[in-house]
Amino acid sequence: MAVVNSNMFDFSVRPNHQNGEVAGAHIISLPLNLIAHIVSWIEDPGDLARICRTCRLLHYMAIPHLYRNIALTSYDRIRYRDELPEGWGNASPFSMGLNTLVTRAHASLVQSMTLRGEWSEPELEDYSKVGRVPDSSMMLNISVRAALDRTKNIESFSWELNTKLMETVYTGLSKLPKLTSLSIRFPSSRFPRPIYIIPAMPHLRSLKVTDIDPLCYPDDISTLLAKSPRLDDLKLQWSPRMRENQEPSVAVYDYFRHCIINKSPLKLKKLAFHNLFSRHTIDWHQAVDESTLEEVTFLNGCSGDSPFQFTFVDQTWTAARAHNPRKLKLKLVRHDLVTKEFCEFISGCEGLEKLYCVNANRSIGARPNMRPSVSNPATHSSHIGNGIASNPPFPSIAGNGSTASPPSPPSPASNPNPYLQLRDTYFNSVLINHGATLRHLILPSRWPLSSNTLARLVHVCPNIEQLALAVEVSTMDAFSLLIPFLRKLQALRILVPPTEKPTQGQRISQSNPNSPIPQFSSIYDLVDLDDDVHIEKLSAATADRDLAQSIKVVGMGWKAYELGEFYYIPASDHTPIASGVNYDQTTEDARVMISANANGQALPDSEFPMDEPARTNQNRPAHSIIARTPTPYGAKMPKSSLGKRARDETSSPSGSPIKRSLLSDGDNIYDTLPTGEKIIWRRRVRPVGWEVLKNWEIWTLDSQDI
Repeated sequence: MAVVNSNMFDFSVRPNHQNGEVAGAHIISLPLNLIAHIVSWIEDPGDLARICRTCRLLHYMAIPHLYRNIALTSYDRIRYRDELPEGWGNASPFSMGLNTLVTRAHASLVQSMTLRGEWSEPELEDYSKVGRVPDSSMMLNISVRAALDRTKNIESFSWELNTKLMETVYTGLSKLPKLTSLSIRFPSSRFPRPIYIIPAMPHLRSLKVTDIDPLCYPDDISTLLAKSPRLDDLKLQWSPRMRENQEPSVAVYDYFRHCIINKSPLKLKKLAFHNLFSRHTIDWHQAVDESTLEEVTFLNGCSGDSPFQFTFVDQTWTAARAHNPRKLKLKLVRHDLVTKEFCEFISGCEGLEKLYCVNANRSIGARPNMRPSVSNPATHSSHIGNGIASNPPFPSIAGNGSTASPPSPPSPASNPNPYLQLRDTYFNSVLINHGATLRHLILPSRWPLSSNTLARLVHVCPNIEQLALAVEVSTMDAFSLLIPFLRKLQALRILVPPTEKPTQGQRISQSNPNSPIPQFSSIYDLVDLDDDVHIEKLSAATADRDLAQSIKVVGMGWKAYELGEFYYIPASDHTPIASGVNYDQTTEDARVMISANANGQALPDSEFPMDEPARTNQNRPAHSIIARTPTPYGAKMPKSSLGKRARDETSSPSGSPIKRSLLSDGDNIYDTLPTGEKIIWRRRVRPVGWEVLKNWEIWTLDSQDI
């Protein structure tokens, strides 16, 4: 039995004595397994490369992490750093990376490889005229094939270069024994290239093919699909050129013909189509087994001025769906267009847990382009009621508020009622059929929710964990309606409707953040307030641990904030800050509706009108009127009237042994320390960017990307 080095498990961090002087502790004295664990948390390739050059031990520990995920980027020009060209004294970093994989033993450590960027192809047009492939492209494919032959342990390969894959690389990929994920992007140029049949890859589980254009490079993927029995994730994205030019050049049968002929439909769990523009010419149920589907994504990305231009092609999918109704057991649906047929599709599913309606793709930290979009109700009214169809399995209308062109002037005979009816149908289809199971939900930003609809949402969707929506009430009033009742809510995102514009209203100044704020007529202006105002209001609105302990991230328009630990401040040091928007009676009506269900019984849908005007006290039952008056400081706190459990009288938001009175004046939570000092609870809030939001689906999946 081999002797185990005692340094493997012994923990000894002792200062080194050199020449009678005490030096700092050396990392090598740590146990090897602890060093390996520390190195495993380092992700930046530059940091890993510097660690490898430190000493032999760290080189041994870090080299597998450095070569685990390889991403090489090619540029069509020479780039300079510190006035020196990249690759000075040698070749480009892209070529040297491939050379390392071919000539050194590190290739066996690679598990994921991504090749991306621009590959220079000089005189491409002259080569295409004589029917030849440029030598530079051929040498590139030969080099990649040589690298693939050395990377036997590779599990994921992604080709994102602007040149086409050739047969030599396809053959090399088919011989990789552990390849489970493949991503291919076809180039957008239209010069002739050889057409190949992509060979079978029996271990493949995930396939993503983007920028498909049958008139450019129609490589055949039917054999790959039919002979990949383990494939459970399929993503196909076609070039938007077919939709823009109304060119129905896509024949879906060509992609699934072997599955249909062999009567072996794909047993997929995840299916995504983007920019599909094709007639329904096959029996879809013979190509894909819908009973195994769990997640579906259908994105049109349509930016045309008129939705009528796709009627003749897209209508075929609606007719085919009507003849083959099935009850699907989907867990995730992601879409960007809403129609009557889509509502019927949602109603035909059961057990839906995640629903994402893709809205405008706005960068965090940057103000969005507030150009008007085609979300004007009058613009849609003329075609919504006609049942115009779209991509499978539901029809299309423009209106996601992302890239659409400005609307045309509304017709005098147009009627907005069909638009409002579609909105109500969509909400009813989602809430009635899936309210009890929904955990993630992104609603269309072009339909702001009234307080009555918010009341219905929190009533029928108690398990919501991530929520993105636009609201008619103020942001802080939305918090008071959502956070106390959605006890599992972790991420909340308030969307800005695409028709919102900045107004000329007064805004709070940075020099005087406590100055009074008038009521804003635009949500845009409210979101555009200084971060200090939002931080102060969020800190107070989420200070109650009993109600807001689970909430972690809050987004408002293009801003986002992360909520941290609870803390308290002396009540004597508190300076009130203006809220910006007054608490309106409509919001109070919604709180009354939720409170009426304190015994847990379901209320009829008639109690939750979709867009009913605010009711007055004279029209309400006497027992439902709740006076909203601030609790006097020092008075006894009554039991909760919102249908939830009473506040804990013995524990504080931080769990500390504080004698608790939990008084509230509407904006603050008061406690009393054992010393008798009055305190106010707060929560730490900090602005965050994409490095945090990328971990939350209501941000990452709200984009035109499959």
